[in-house]
Amino acid sequence: MTDESVQTKTVGIIGDGQLGMLLCEAAPGLDIATVMLTGDRNCAAAQKATSAIEAAMDNAQAVAELIERCDVITYEREDIPEATVAQLRAAETTGLVSCLPPLSAIEILQDKAKQKIWLAENKLATLPFVITDGDTDQLKNAGETLGYPFVQKALRGGFDGRGVQLIRSVDELQKAWPGSTMLEQFAGDFKEIAVLVVRGSNGETTHFGPVDMTFETDYSVLDTVSAPANISAEVETAATTLAYRAVEALNGVGVFGVEMFLLSDDRVLINEIAPRVHNSGHYSIEACASSQFEQHLRAVAGMPLGDSSLQTPVAMRNLLCTPALKEQGIHRQSGTEDGTDSAIVYWYGKSPARLMRKLGHVTAVAASAQDALAATHSNWNRIQEEARSA
Repeated sequence: MTDESVQTKTVGIIGDGQLGMLLCEAAPGLDIATVMLTGDRNCAAAQKATSAIEAAMDNAQAVAELIERCDVITYEREDIPEATVAQLRAAETTGLVSCLPPLSAIEILQDKAKQKIWLAENKLATLPFVITDGDTDQLKNAGETLGYPFVQKALRGGFDGRGVQLIRSVDELQKAWPGSTMLEQFAGDFKEIAVLVVRGSNGETTHFGPVDMTFETDYSVLDTVSAPANISAEVETAATTLAYRAVEALNGVGVFGVEMFLLSDDRVLINEIAPRVHNSGHYSIEACASSQFEQHLRAVAGMPLGDSSLQTPVAMRNLLCTPALKEQGIHRQSGTEDGTDSAIVYWYGKSPARLMRKLGHVTAVAASAQDALAATHSNWNRIQEEARSA
């Protein structure tokens, strides 16, 4: 429902993936217009926007047009080019536009080294780490400090399993990537959870409760999400408190995805923070009164926040392009279709079907999170079988 006390705003979105598309789909219900900066005005995401500007993210003329046409600019990804960040900051300083989440948060979180250092400086629990420039001695010393195995992460641009590798022993140091990277202690016996925090410009804050996450083993891409998370009340409190502290320290506005490691001794540590709507929150469209996409738009547009509480157990499974689906060249137009077992299937309209690309997702609600997960799996199996027989 639109808040009539708030003047209609135009929100600019930098990025044209499924997150941007789902933001655009949520906007009309709030009487918000959207302008998308996209590399392809014919892509599925751009088709959902009120209007689109076709150009690269670092095209100064296009960014200037976006600034001129919008009240607020937000992002569906954090890897914004430095020149664009500088141009946005200059425009914001002169009062031409608001950029939310704050550009200062983008600059911290888009670089894994800066993010880790910031977490440590703010005493936000995270795994031990070392920043290295690729020197052989530095790598050896890091192995001795962190122990084996340890994780190597690219500083920028890594997502969906890219830019991350495991160094299992001193003999594997030879496969370490050159240049500046971050080395992180391996978490050991752990599970991954996430908390999405929503914060308004007036400090109003809410959150989507912790979810369990599983990852595709070979590629480290998010596979499933289920809610409520199978954790104790004490762990839920610890995870939520830690997530709130992080977003408040960033002076964040909008949705922030706080990914965490839950260790075997019940300690909760921050893995990474995303200053945007997040794959772990797609379930909120079906299972919460206000989805993460609506909440993000409410926050950046200065509207009162909605209700983020979980209404029903739910699960989501990413529809990842497997070798079998790639061979079939599976492609669906963007949109939704009814699945089985109270499931909804979302297709993102992506082409071509590259290996492990997120082609869509399926969400199911049920009497329990486990039953909902089973429903997403059965729908995934059905989709694969249909592709094979096509």
